[in-house]
Amino acid sequence: MVDVFIIRHEIYFISYNTYILLLYKCFHLFVTLNNCFYKLLLMKFEKTMGFYDANRLGDILFIFHKNHNKFFNDELLKYDLSLIQALCLLMIYESKELNQKDLAEGLYITKGAITKAVTKLEKNGWIIREKSKEDKRKYVLILTEKGNDFIPKLFEINRKWESEMGLNELDDEFMKTFRDLTLCSIDLNLKKE
Repeated sequence: MVDVFIIRHEIYFISYNTYILLLYKCFHLFVTLNNCFYKLLLMKFEKTMGFYDANRLGDILFIFHKNHNKFFNDELLKYDLSLIQALCLLMIYESKELNQKDLAEGLYITKGAITKAVTKLEKNGWIIREKSKEDKRKYVLILTEKGNDFIPKLFEINRKWESEMGLNELDDEFMKTFRDLTLCSIDLNLKKE
């Protein structure tokens, strides 16, 4: 049996066996290219893991955290926000009266980084500073309408990340253990102060 194929305006007559062989070679090429792509990704991971130890929880958490930050920063770029700025917005949203010192302590970020983030948020209309009603010497941070309108988008970005990571499939026991470890790490650092 002979089939006719037209490739780039040229006519080819090939047998059925040749056709099957050609399909096999195309499939093999496809698999090879996919394997090469996979190997490149694996090499990048192994290169990173060459420095870090995959058997140390701290190293794994560090890589997880860095990739979490990258995902959020990439998503927030279209709003001209960084993850630190978005976390500031979220913390201001969830608090009644909050100042820059509270943000720095609550987010475990230096006062300098918070000052930079708050200044940009204020300049771009996300927040305003007002004198505290309780202490006129202090300023509190308040979300503007623009800031309040953004909060649901921030929750949506987080849901997207959790869904793509499969975090919504984790069982309650894992989350409880992880929360307990997190609280233990906070306690450990508080003992040093």
